[in-house]
Formats: sequence, structure tokens, C-alpha cells
Amino acid sequence: MTSTFPYRSHYRILGKIGQGQFGQVYFAIRRHTGDLVALKNLGQGFPTNRFLREFSYLISLRHPNIVACQAIEHHTKGRYLVMDYCEGGTLRNLMDASGKLSLDVRLQLIIDILAGLEHAHQQKIVHCDIKPENILLSLTEQGWIAKITDFGIAKLIQENTNYQQGSGYTGSPAYMAPERFYGKYSCSCDIYSVGILLYELMVGKRPFSGLPSDLMLAHLNERIVMPETVPEWLQKIIIKALEKLPQRRFSSAKEMLEAIRESQKNVTHLSNITLSLLDSSPIPLTANDYSQVLCDHPITHLAANSQNIYVGIDDQITCFNCHDFSLKEELQQQWKVNLSQKIKTIELRNIHCFILTERVENFLKKYSLYRFTSKVIPSSPLTSQLLFSLKADQLVKAIDLDGKWFAITSIFDEKQLNAYFQIFKLPSLTPVHPPTICPVPSQLLPLNNRYGLALFPRNSQGNKRTFLYLFNRRGDFIKGFSVPLFLTYLTANSESSDEFFCIEEVEPYYGILVKLRPLKISRIALSFKPNFIVAQSWGYGLANKEGKLCILNRQGQHIGEFDFSITITAMTDFGEFGLLLGTYSDQEGRLLTLDLQSIIESDN
Repeated sequence: MTSTFPYRSHYRILGKIGQGQFGQVYFAIRRHTGDLVALKNLGQGFPTNRFLREFSYLISLRHPNIVACQAIEHHTKGRYLVMDYCEGGTLRNLMDASGKLSLDVRLQLIIDILAGLEHAHQQKIVHCDIKPENILLSLTEQGWIAKITDFGIAKLIQENTNYQQGSGYTGSPAYMAPERFYGKYSCSCDIYSVGILLYELMVGKRPFSGLPSDLMLAHLNERIVMPETVPEWLQKIIIKALEKLPQRRFSSAKEMLEAIRESQKNVTHLSNITLSLLDSSPIPLTANDYSQVLCDHPITHLAANSQNIYVGIDDQITCFNCHDFSLKEELQQQWKVNLSQKIKTIELRNIHCFILTERVENFLKKYSLYRFTSKVIPSSPLTSQLLFSLKADQLVKAIDLDGKWFAITSIFDEKQLNAYFQIFKLPSLTPVHPPTICPVPSQLLPLNNRYGLALFPRNSQGNKRTFLYLFNRRGDFIKGFSVPLFLTYLTANSESSDEFFCIEEVEPYYGILVKLRPLKISRIALSFKPNFIVAQSWGYGLANKEGKLCILNRQGQHIGEFDFSITITAMTDFGEFGLLLGTYSDQEGRLLTLDLQSIIESDN
């Protein structure tokens, strides 16, 4: 995206994050360093006094749980604040996601918020608008760090004064303390807002709802009702934070924080206590018809398109002609080839089927890449081509989505720290550039016919990170970014080359949803560690070898799950709303189809 700011700007805008009353927030990169930042664009309609006030507040607040302001710059249409970028999105994004969060994770988010508020209150600054949308999440290896943002309507308490009178009220009625509706504010107002947040995190909804007038009456007059599912010790903390009179609440954010920490000490196995953010249960899936028994060995690899199904069994590849996605008719074998080498991957590109094989020769692995081409009709001749054979300790490859080039990296040093990276044209096998040296990637992934993505996991003194770098079809690496996680099984969504699903290696029961423009990383709680991931326009299918399957939509929300009670050996997408599974039970390998259309449409 081309920046709307003048060329002399130190930042290049990559996308818009949000739209506010007085301006926009952009996702940008610092040109000289490659650091990611958020630009809060304050247009000419934004009052200068509010602009200067927010800037002065942000400059004076330096705390790990407050989004920092790095700089201020002017452009042709106004001014913008340069802020820390938080790739985890907002607390609202997290609360809207289905799944389960442990109780200690939820409490740690509240502790982070209270720690940031305590720092602000010490500087005599009252935020006045604490709500999930104003809490940003920064990703860490252990989870999230919550950071307070948007001090646009914050108030300053004068020295030796704990209570102030304003003119009217501004803010979010759903999270406002009773006295705020009369224009009064104090540090206790922020405590009340945190109490609403804590209630919502525990229960899944706010204690009061309705129009602003209804909310005002509720905050002023109604007592909250605590569900029995909330632990008793936590109920006491929430009730005290939501007292109608400020004098009866916690005297400070620090006091409320210490009350939570003190209560945590008396609770054992806190990390195992989970509460669902949503009350809805997953919709069970119904299996469709089984196909014929294919063999007496497990299917190791699967690939399918609208015409053919490619089945890999160890070193053998068989192509079946597919008449319909239900597999109710008997499959017609189109061709079958024994490669005498173990199949490592099967990938389809246009009319071509690319197969990478692997075998060990003299204690060194030998990789071979084949390309098979045949027409739809069974009688058509099969043409095959051995693209290359290469000996290496490890080989990683990516074939572009049009099948016109492929990229490979092969390890060449004994310490396995560096690799050769090279791109070849297809079908001529002409190298686009000489081999270049790069760190060893764990994965190469094609994004489109021009770009690919390389993953470089690193573990330096216990600091685990994954670096993601774009490369183009000319073989040039483009500066990327890093996340504090070990990412595996990165799978691109067929609908968008900017969206991926992957697994966190250290915490495999978390799925990671990555969106590049703007960069947003979401953690998705899973009930099992996936061995197979399918990414389609409707969302993501995840399965493990023990027969468990779950379906997520594009936002990472759980919309269905199923337990086959049989071994799943392979999985691929099949038609617009289908999945094709290779299963094994009773010494028989089978194909199983699932039609997901009804469950996906019900979610929409």
C-alpha cells in the first residue's frame, strides 16, 4: 500500500488498523530499522489541546503495561503519534473468540491492566475509558501481555486532590462508574471499569446491558448478580471493585492487584481451571459415506482436485479419477507408479502433480522431485519427469502456485547452521540466480506466483523466536519480521496469501492465526495437538492421528468437532466445503469424505 504521507516520512504504511472519530490508526514499518509501529493519525479536525494533552500523558507514562508513544511527526494533512505496535490485537478480539482460557491467564490479563493503571494513577492521570477495545495484547512465549492504550479522554487530578468535577461525561457507558455519569472522576472510576472487565472475562458477558440510558440506571441502582460458576474468592473481589460508592471500592489499583495475587496463593492448580468464553457448544459433524477399501496399508499422503485423487502409500503413488465429491461411485484408477523411494510430499499445481521423495544412501539422504502430468480421461498417457536428485542432510522446497518455479534450500555444513538457497524455472530447470547462503529454514511456503515465505526458527539463550522473511521469484530475500514463538505446520489460506494457520511447537495445544496486513497474531485454544491442517476459504480443518477433528472459521472460532475413533493417516481439502481423510482400522486403509457445507453455512 502506498503511503499517503510525504516521501520524507520515516515510516511506510502497510495497512489501516482502525478508524476513530478524529482519525485513523495505521500499521506501518520504520524504513531505516524495519521495526513495526502503529501510527495514530490525528487529522486537522482533532482539537489541538486534546492532541497536546494526550501526547503529554503518553510521554510521561513509561510502563510495560502501557502502550508507549515513540515520537510525534507532522504530515501534509495533520499530525500523527508513533506508538508501539501490538500484534495480538485487542482484548475484545480475544474475548470474542471461542475456546477456553485458563483462569490464571484471565487473571494475569487483569493484573497487567491494574499494574499499568497504578503507574498512571501515580502520575495523577485517570484513564476514564478502560474497556476491552482499549487494551492491546502483545504476544510472548508464555502468553499475552496486556497494555493500556488511548488516553484521548484521560483526566489529570490536581495535586492533593483525589476527586474532580468535570463538565458532562464522555466514555463508554457499559464500563463507566456511576459517578462518571455526573461528570465526576477519580482513580476509583478506573477500578470500577476493571471490575466490569473482570466480570466479563469470568462470565462471558457484562453485568448490565441496554441503551446508554438503561446502562446509566443499572450502574446507579442495580446490584450485580454473580453466577455460581465464578469462584467465591473471586466474587468478593469483583463485588468490591463494583461498589456504587467510590469510597467502598479498592483504594487503589495496587490494592486490587494485591488482593488478586493474595487469593491466587490459596488456590491450587489454578492453571487447570478453565472457563469457556462462550456458552455455545460445538456442533457435531456427521460422517459421509466410506469409499471402497483401497489397500491393506495406511495411506501416507493425499492430494485432490476437482478431477483426480492422488493417494500415496509409502513409495507408491496412485491417481484415481473422481466423478463426484461424495465418493459414492467406485473410483477408477487412472495410473499407478512405484517410485522405489519413500514419498515425502505430494503437491498439485494446475495439471501437474509434484512428488518429493527421500531415501538414505551411504548415511546421506537423497531427495528426488518428480512431476507427473496426465489428462482427466483414464485412457490418456501418463508423462513423468525427474526434475532433480540431490544429496543433502536436509532439503526444504516450495513450488509456486502456478508451477512455473520452485525454491529449494539444502544444508551443506556439518553444524547445520547454514544452507544454500536457489530458485529454478520450470520446466527448463534453469537457475534464476547462483546459490546464496542463508540460515536453515524450517519451511518454505509459496504465497503466489511472485512471492514465497521462509521460516527461520531461532533459540538464543532460551529466547525462542521465529523469523518470517518474504522472498521473490528472483531469489531475493525481503526484510521480514519475527514473533516470540516457535511456529510449525505453517499453512496458507487458499483465499488469501496474507493469512496463515500454524502450531506453536512449545505449546502445541495452541493454534496460531497470523494475518499479515495489518499484522495480527491470535492464539486459538485447541483440545488436541494437530498433525494435519487444511486451510480453505471457509476456515481451517485440524486433525490428529488419533481420529479427532475440529473445524474453525476464518476468525479462529470453533464451529464443529468430531471424534472418528479410528486412525487418521492423511488429510486434504476436497471440493468447496469438503475434507478427504485417509483412515486406517482393522488392517484396512480407507478414504473418508466429510461434507462441511451445512455446518459452515450455519456459522455464517
